Amino acid sequence: METKLTVKTKFLKKGLLAVLCASAFSLPAMAQVKVGVINSLSGNFAAFGERYNTGMLVALEEINANGGINGQTLELITQDDRSDAQSALAAVESLNKQQVPLIIGSYASGITGPVSKVMTRQKIPLIVLGSADDSITKPGSDWVFRAKHNSTIVANVYFDYFDNLRKSNDGLKKIAIMYGNGAWPTSVSEEGIRQAEKRGYEIVGKQAYDQGTTDFRPILNKFRTENPDILLTSSYADDGIAIARQIKEVGLNTKVVAIDTASSMISFIEQVGPQAENIVSAVSWSPDVKYEGTPELYQRLKAKAKEEPSFYEAEGYLALTIAADALRRADSTDRQKVRDALAATNLKSAVTDVVFQDYDGFKGQNPIKSVIIQIQDGKHATVYPENLASTKAKLSGE
Repeated sequence: METKLTVKTKFLKKGLLAVLCASAFSLPAMAQVKVGVINSLSGNFAAFGERYNTGMLVALEEINANGGINGQTLELITQDDRSDAQSALAAVESLNKQQVPLIIGSYASGITGPVSKVMTRQKIPLIVLGSADDSITKPGSDWVFRAKHNSTIVANVYFDYFDNLRKSNDGLKKIAIMYGNGAWPTSVSEEGIRQAEKRGYEIVGKQAYDQGTTDFRPILNKFRTENPDILLTSSYADDGIAIARQIKEVGLNTKVVAIDTASSMISFIEQVGPQAENIVSAVSWSPDVKYEGTPELYQRLKAKAKEEPSFYEAEGYLALTIAADALRRADSTDRQKVRDALAATNLKSAVTDVVFQDYDGFKGQNPIKSVIIQIQDGKHATVYPENLASTKAKLSGE
């Protein structure tokens, strides 16, 4: 009896093994290449983090639908930094233990700055997701790569735009500058002050404020007495909404209003209403910008976001697209080989062209050309540079 059972069991095991082997060939390939992501999915910056996540998911679907990484499925291991630097540093350690070949992250410069230093020491390639403070790539490191704009690029495109307006509006001479005291707003505004002085503008006011400030009327009233032609502010979402509303309240009548970052959000238009008209912001991408493939990307991002997409979704899409391109060319998950592949990036996308360069003290920085978008008739429209614009710029009150 024991002999028969043993024989039968052996037969069943062989049959089961054959079935399992056959099934293995019919199952989809398991994820083999994993990329780490550190993103703000909760906390103060969650609204931005969700948009970046949406863009990365669109890219992930596209990458895997087109063969993944040399035939292997790409998978994201996403860690929530809770909009906090310490949580982000803990996420680096967690992802390092999982031996990911590279990490993408994060939104705020105050988070990505410390992360970039730790990852440089540990020799883990970092693709910057949303942070734009100059100091992240200046002086930078061999392990940090940023495809999006930085503070210097943003400040310069504002003043290129102002200069362009001055060609037909001689009265644009006096400028007032206000900004939150966070890393990114401070960096943009300091470079803006340098550009204003260099290009012959009269700075009639400059004022920093504490993050979390809700009443900007004292600053705006002070500016009003100086009668500036241009107001340049660098702020996060809630700050910008309050500033836009209070500009009207105090009767500050400038010909140009730039509210960086905040006014690029659809929610800004919804909450500020008609007072948002003609406000401008510098962005790395706009749905109507004239790049090849932009209309198709816009539709994919809009479908995934279930609302109008912004440059945040596009930057998320771009970051993962760059990662996949480097992993394919490296044909390896070895971090040194992936780093070398990133350094050799020469990529065209529907967001922007990407070539990481060392220039003017920057390292691993893409010399991207930012664009200026303006709120016209309740929608964002690209107005500068003129070769990429979908419509002409307007002055306030037009």
